[in-house]
Amino acid sequence: EYAKLINESGRHLLAVVDGILDMSKIESGNFAITPELFAPGQAIVSCCDILALNAQEAGVALVTRIVPGLPGIVADRSAFSQILFNLVSNAIKFTPRHGKVTVSAARDGAYLVVGVEDTGIGIGEDDLPRLGEAFFQARASYDRRHDGTGLGLSIVKGLVSLHDGELAISSRIGRGTRVKVRLPIEGEGMRTVVAPVKLKS
Repeated sequence: EYAKLINESGRHLLAVVDGILDMSKIESGNFAITPELFAPGQAIVSCCDILALNAQEAGVALVTRIVPGLPGIVADRSAFSQILFNLVSNAIKFTPRHGKVTVSAARDGAYLVVGVEDTGIGIGEDDLPRLGEAFFQARASYDRRHDGTGLGLSIVKGLVSLHDGELAISSRIGRGTRVKVRLPIEGEGMRTVVAPVKLKS
């Protein structure tokens, strides 16, 4: 039991350090973006496969709704996967047992729109404008069963910005949260040349 606690604490500390390093790279302009053409549907399924055990252990149904025939997207595949991993793992973490997390993807003109929707605890209206600030955690998540640093969404916001994309969040207390990410399919405006991204702290 002690070994398990030590292992979990070590993993949590490593996640905190990795998050801080990623944030520092994004804000200082040292996060390198390497665009490539890949199939977004496959990347989404792979991410959900990795997190399927987390969802199962939490008693949460993890569902994917990917529109058939999605075009390939020009983006940094690693960053795309990190965006998905952070959003989906957050959704699972804040969804109670017997709840559901739905990951969707569809084309909207020149954009790929990825949605992550949960039936979780939700976020208060007053906290919504501050989501994405480094280390900020919404008051709805004060239940100490949920560990976190408040960095995950900040990293998502920074990575989406580096791709010249858009991030939108809507939520209601007790009704769940929906996050939508819009990324240009052809990668226009992507900051392939390293440039600082200023995020609120």
